[in-house]
Amino acid sequence: MKQNTKFSVGLPVILCLLFSCARPPQQIIETSQVVSESGSTRDFAVIRMEGEFGVASGFFVDQDKIATNIHVVAYPSVIFARSFDQKTIWRVEGITAFDVKNDLVILKVSGTGAPFPLADSDTVKIGDTVMTIGYPNGDYKITKGTVYGVRGSDKWLQMRVRISPGNSGSPVINNKGQVIGIVSAIEEPYSYAIPSNTLKALLAQSGPTEPLVQWRKREPIRAAVYASQGISKIRANRYAEAIANFDKAIELNLEKADAYYNRGLAKFRLGDLASTQGNTEKARQLYEAGIEDSTQAITLIPEDVFAYHNRAGGKFRLAQSETDIGKAQQYYQDAIDDWTQVIKLNSELADPYNNRGIAKVNFGESKADQGDISAAQELYVAAIQDCTQAIHLNPENPDPYINRGYAQFRHGKTKLDQGDTVGAQTLYIAAVQDSTQAIQLNPENAAAYGNRGVAKVALGNAEGAIEDFDAAIRLNPKEAEYFHERGLAKEALGQTEAAKADFQKAKELDPNVGQR
Repeated sequence: MKQNTKFSVGLPVILCLLFSCARPPQQIIETSQVVSESGSTRDFAVIRMEGEFGVASGFFVDQDKIATNIHVVAYPSVIFARSFDQKTIWRVEGITAFDVKNDLVILKVSGTGAPFPLADSDTVKIGDTVMTIGYPNGDYKITKGTVYGVRGSDKWLQMRVRISPGNSGSPVINNKGQVIGIVSAIEEPYSYAIPSNTLKALLAQSGPTEPLVQWRKREPIRAAVYASQGISKIRANRYAEAIANFDKAIELNLEKADAYYNRGLAKFRLGDLASTQGNTEKARQLYEAGIEDSTQAITLIPEDVFAYHNRAGGKFRLAQSETDIGKAQQYYQDAIDDWTQVIKLNSELADPYNNRGIAKVNFGESKADQGDISAAQELYVAAIQDCTQAIHLNPENPDPYINRGYAQFRHGKTKLDQGDTVGAQTLYIAAVQDSTQAIQLNPENAAAYGNRGVAKVALGNAEGAIEDFDAAIRLNPKEAEYFHERGLAKEALGQTEAAKADFQKAKELDPNVGQR
């Protein structure tokens, strides 16, 4: 049977800088009038920034000062501020204050604009209604949402607001029309905002204007550029080049947590490529290096949910490739511990439950191989509970159904080995039901058909199993297990020659198939 282990595949919170894809020759900053929920209007500088990086946003915080993210203005190019009606243009004179840790910068402009009032972000409550105002995908837009939480280490606001590339630097507004935060990053399904009190403190520290050219020569700013380039390389699947960019970013700024995180992510993905190519030693080295980078990111930001999430994924991968059973079990336990920490930090993310569940199944299989059936069964039951919670949080994802079905099948086998036929049959039936639900959600999922076929064989339905294996092979003709399991089903029906052909094909694809 197959499992579907889902690791962090998107670009999470600090990594995902919210630029759009536009690539005009210089930076243009536009402003527009905003209507608050109360119905009042304000000549508010909602800024459209365009440059080498793409499109982003910003806003006036003083008559001659604009706030945005460092990663928006770090790239060398000319910057202008232009009103929405294109009647007014402000020249950006330079930088009056910046905060590298919080990715925040204050721009000094010639002329004046209407500043937006800054609220006390410490008064923000979970569940408060908020709006983001900016240029997602290059288009001016106001998007409503709610506050989900506050990160303890730096008080960044976690929100349920649908934002997109182009929202970097967008103000987050409360229902009184006041700014409570500045959008900086996204991790699905949440977005993050720097709290307005952090902006207030930075604004109070504003000093003499430093020219942009001079400011961009600072090592932390150069580090931000290298880190942003690394992100672009990851998105283009150019992982080795991305690692080189992050190396330079870290050399310039040893405290840049996102660079460690993203470098680790690039190493994990390179490790996956090496593993696919059969280079297990290279894959192991890359996984270990990715784990080290994730650990450093956690050291710098102890509440970095996705650093724990990805570190757990690296440990899980090491466990899968480890031949020493004791070391493999320790890796599984370490992965389980990291995903447990993710759940403690954010209990509404479905993937950590799913992944922790399959780690427990694999750990349980290892225990069963050692003859410790009691420990194996405890792990299978715990895995079923985790996958059930993942389904509760995201019922449209087929993966936890597949994984819960897999856990139920493995648990059923231990029941059968103990002579509990009724208990085993009940679990096999549940495995078939979960695989069927996964197929309904995604009819192109080969693992779901394969798993259902194995469970049907266990229930004595060899003919139905063959139909499922046929479908699995059609969808994934390079998976040896499907041929092997279909051969067993044909053998059960007395189709000896057809079974031999399947066994031979399975061995051609994987000489070690059928060893479990």
